[in-house]
Amino acid sequence: MGKVDKWLGEAGHDQPISEVARAAIATRSERMLEYLPLAANRWKEDVEYVHHLRTWSRRTQSTLQLFASLLPLKRTAEVRKVTQKLRKAAGNPRDLDVFMKRIRKAKFEIGDDDKREVLTFLQKLRKDAQPKLVDVAKWAKSEGIAKKFKGVVKRTRWREVADEETLAQIAPTLLEPLVVRFFHFAQQLSESPESLHQMRIEGKKTRYALELVESGFPEVFRNELYPAFEEVQSKLGVINDHHTAIEKIERWKAETSTKKFPDFLSRLVDHERVQYQEKANAFCEWWTHQRSEELKQHFDHYLGGLPWSAETKALLREPTG
Repeated sequence: MGKVDKWLGEAGHDQPISEVARAAIATRSERMLEYLPLAANRWKEDVEYVHHLRTWSRRTQSTLQLFASLLPLKRTAEVRKVTQKLRKAAGNPRDLDVFMKRIRKAKFEIGDDDKREVLTFLQKLRKDAQPKLVDVAKWAKSEGIAKKFKGVVKRTRWREVADEETLAQIAPTLLEPLVVRFFHFAQQLSESPESLHQMRIEGKKTRYALELVESGFPEVFRNELYPAFEEVQSKLGVINDHHTAIEKIERWKAETSTKKFPDFLSRLVDHERVQYQEKANAFCEWWTHQRSEELKQHFDHYLGGLPWSAETKALLREPTG
């Protein structure tokens, strides 16, 4: 399979935004659908196929959200649901793949007998999780999902009365709500530690959007601002891995009879909780007010220090998930 960059590449700063949107939707959805049959039917050859399916479904979701004002409402609603369905179908299998990898390369103390018992248990769960992904792949093919995405791309256009704006002209406006939401939760960390989770979610949405509009900014935006933001996301991702492990283990335990549930996994929850708290505390110490302000000022430099619009304030009042 040919390499598809996360950047749009060919998008130019003076390109009409509708052309950029069409290219973004086409490349992301095509990549997602290329990985779908691989994740469904050839996952044993390479478990990364499932990872790529989930990642590109997330990028597709982000693209549909970012360019929503240019898209046909009804057709977009259809492909949004499809994309969400694919992402969710890949979620549980991917989490199990990651967890098994962690067990195999465990840095915490685990005996050979415990390791074999846990891996046997997880492999059974992984095998049971695959049919749902297979069914979703068959359903997507029968529904002609690729054709539906092409229909959305074909009908993507500038829908305002005013002259169409270029990528450079509209990129700051597209990014503003996402960046504001990220810093809204980032600034609440000292008073509300649970904001850490929402900060990660908003950060991921922002990062995917940055990949779509970076050509609308000077080259330093991609070479300096994006890596700085990616570092924040990387640290939050490690914390989330521990949080996810805790949730998964407790769910597996609730769904399994006591006699069949590996005792080591029950003990592992305590280890994961300690790791989660240590990493979360370390991040909060690293994410100082100065660091936050420097990153925000870096964004403001490119976004023009935009004030919070009424639309953005409304977004902050919406329920989060």
